[in-house]
Amino acid sequence: MGAMGTAKEKRKKPQDKKDRILQTTMQLLLKKGGYNSTSTTDICNACKLTRPTLYHYFGSKRNLFFSLHMFSIERILKPYMATAAAIEDPLERLRFMIRSYATTICNHPELRILIHDTLTINDRYFREVREEWKEHYLLLRSTITQLQSKGVIDKSVNPSLGPLFLLGMTTWMAFWFDRNGKSTAEELAEAVLRFSLQGLGRKDRETTENPAIDSGP
Repeated sequence: MGAMGTAKEKRKKPQDKKDRILQTTMQLLLKKGGYNSTSTTDICNACKLTRPTLYHYFGSKRNLFFSLHMFSIERILKPYMATAAAIEDPLERLRFMIRSYATTICNHPELRILIHDTLTINDRYFREVREEWKEHYLLLRSTITQLQSKGVIDKSVNPSLGPLFLLGMTTWMAFWFDRNGKSTAEELAEAVLRFSLQGLGRKDRETTENPAIDSGP
């Protein structure tokens, strides 16, 4: 058991090191404003690494950025998607997705940086990232289509454009959200849910009975 435990520890240490580099780099990207504003030298200085050591772990700045995306996808997007997909009632699933995505995007500001910068990069790695995020869009689209077939959502809503509007609106709001302001991410999420359901042609009692939420500073 002792030998097996030692072997596991040896395998764990490089991954722990990589995780620390990813977390430090993500905070640096937030501070600098994104991938293009952050140099390899900046990353090495922040992580207290030499360039050869950084490349030993990630190979290149581009691959480090790709790893940041996958790090966030595995820890944030996939668990959220698994929970959403398991909700059988499409209206409850829609409520969950809108609330959870709005809360998550505000509480994890790194996501808005990653999503924005991904749009400017076109290679095989980032096509893989976009395919992961596309699953989010497809689940939202199928949920809206289900609700239209049940007469819950206005059939005049384009089921392809509706999800784009909801995701774009919610993601953009995160750029303006002040985490130190008067309103919480949860309050913002309720406002997003209310406006989204009304925009889709569904008047939802759970949200419209709440007073208007001021999400300003």
